[in-house]
Amino acid sequence: MEIQLNDQKGTRPGFREILWVCLLSVVAGGIYLNSLGNAFTNWDDSMIYANPQIRSLDGENIRSIFALREGATYQPIRLISYAIDYYFWKLDPIGYHLTNILFYVLMCIMVFLTLRSLSAHLREDASSESHERVALFGALLFAVHPVHVEAVTWLTARKEVLQGFFFFLGFYLYLKGREKAGINKFIYLALVLLTILCAILSKPSAVIFPGVIVVYEIARRKEKMLDFIKGHRTFLILSLMMSGLFAFIVVKVMAEAGGIKPYYGDSFSKNYLVCTYVFLRSIKLLIATLNYSAAYSFFIPLPVFRIENIIAILATYFLIGFSLFSLRWTKVIFFAFLFFFISILPYLNILPISTLLADRYVFIASFSYAFLLGLLYDRLYSFRYRRFSEGFFRLLAISLLLLILMGYSFMTVQRNKMWENSYTLWADAVAKHPNSHVANALMGVTYMELGMDEEAIEHLEKAVRIFPRDYLSRNNLGILYGRKGESEKALRELMTAIVVKPDNDAPRINLAVFYVRQREYQKAEEILKYLLSKSPQNANLHYRLGLVYRDAGQYEAAISEMLKAMELAPNIINMYEELGNIYASRLNDFQKAKYYYTKGIEAAPNAKPIIEDLRWMIQDLEGHK
Repeated sequence: MEIQLNDQKGTRPGFREILWVCLLSVVAGGIYLNSLGNAFTNWDDSMIYANPQIRSLDGENIRSIFALREGATYQPIRLISYAIDYYFWKLDPIGYHLTNILFYVLMCIMVFLTLRSLSAHLREDASSESHERVALFGALLFAVHPVHVEAVTWLTARKEVLQGFFFFLGFYLYLKGREKAGINKFIYLALVLLTILCAILSKPSAVIFPGVIVVYEIARRKEKMLDFIKGHRTFLILSLMMSGLFAFIVVKVMAEAGGIKPYYGDSFSKNYLVCTYVFLRSIKLLIATLNYSAAYSFFIPLPVFRIENIIAILATYFLIGFSLFSLRWTKVIFFAFLFFFISILPYLNILPISTLLADRYVFIASFSYAFLLGLLYDRLYSFRYRRFSEGFFRLLAISLLLLILMGYSFMTVQRNKMWENSYTLWADAVAKHPNSHVANALMGVTYMELGMDEEAIEHLEKAVRIFPRDYLSRNNLGILYGRKGESEKALRELMTAIVVKPDNDAPRINLAVFYVRQREYQKAEEILKYLLSKSPQNANLHYRLGLVYRDAGQYEAAISEMLKAMELAPNIINMYEELGNIYASRLNDFQKAKYYYTKGIEAAPNAKPIIEDLRWMIQDLEGHK
């Protein structure tokens, strides 16, 4: 048996390229088909399910999406893509999954084209058939690698596949355009800048792109770097300025939102150790991980000068030194390793972030792994030894490739099932990493949503033991303790959440709800008025203040707040319903009650369950004059 990738008589290269692209599309798309039935998870709530910004594609909303807001992430292209999905699919998750898969397929095609071009530029002595094999083998391995499941199947991770498509499109255009001359070169480099801007606006970590270009140019022609810089200075200056600007924006936004954390262990040396372990474990995610998870437990052995820490530091320095030294005899190892290092750089916790390790963090970086494996399989495919038949190593290479593809594909399909819903996702994560703060926190949220309060409390309490500054888990514990009537515990957790995160409104709102349950209406009123002093146009706060007045028996004040909320959010049915309830059950004004029930039905025709209730209420009131 002999499997050929090289030219056959009568076969045009263009046709063969189309064939490989179609094969890659079928593999990359087909392997994620079983994710189409997955629901939104509670990781998708704030970005998609409960995000009002994606509900419209009018000009004003698009301008607001592209506007910088204090404390908010800046990924406008991701939000635009959600808005397009919402226009066609509303809140049916299948459409959002289809879009994720589509961009992943496009990304894999760009990985194939980029690998072929990159191989040709860094391996001038190899044949065109060899470059094509490297690209095909590498791209297929990239397409089915299970570390990508989080980036493709998690809908909020849309930023990853968008960034990946634009990033590799930009890199491919750069490889194609760098040798052009005159106006053609200008067009190519302008398109590179445009696509990288799109990548950055999808996910800001794409600011590392100029570093990838520099590493490539060093690998390609280290002796002529000055000539390259002189010939491309405008492009380099513009790309560095663009990356620098958005890097500044990202750091500023993260600082405002509390995304930059204190040094782990409260010292630079301990945080440096964290960077080392993140780097090594990111490599492990690509080459030596079987049980992938949505969350990982991560503990650093202390004190710093322990034997395992010294070994980890030495291993990191060895890998970096080996890759730098490898430029003396091979360009591909030098480029592949430094591509990985630069791509993972934003996630190494040099600026400490909340998540130390995640599958999605190696999404772009896995390109280097695919490149090296593609080269390895091509070497085996092309190897000849006189004691074996001519096709033996070709068959061996293809057999090994198919074996790994099947193994990776099986892991990917199984991993897709773990993302079916919130419960399957976090039950899997907790089972694999029971000491993960994130897994326990979100398992607790899942149990809250299912009404399983005891189980929720168990996981949330564990989450705050692992990470005491988790204000969201403390906020949720406050809600749960309040439900159980454990007022002292509820008050303690809500107050702690406010101290830990004083600029977040949720714990204060829940504290106001707690005070209403305790019939301490004045305290609840004071909290909500304080929040309204900062956000006077917040319809939800006016609505909640109206509920406080309603429960306190101050009906005129309640009606006033409900009307303000209605004016600010005219398409939300809750205010109409509450106004109708106040007039019907508290003030016995049945005509006004029917009026507001009817207005609510007209204002929110898609709120079908509530509308049915309001229609029954209207019918019940028909007998009252």
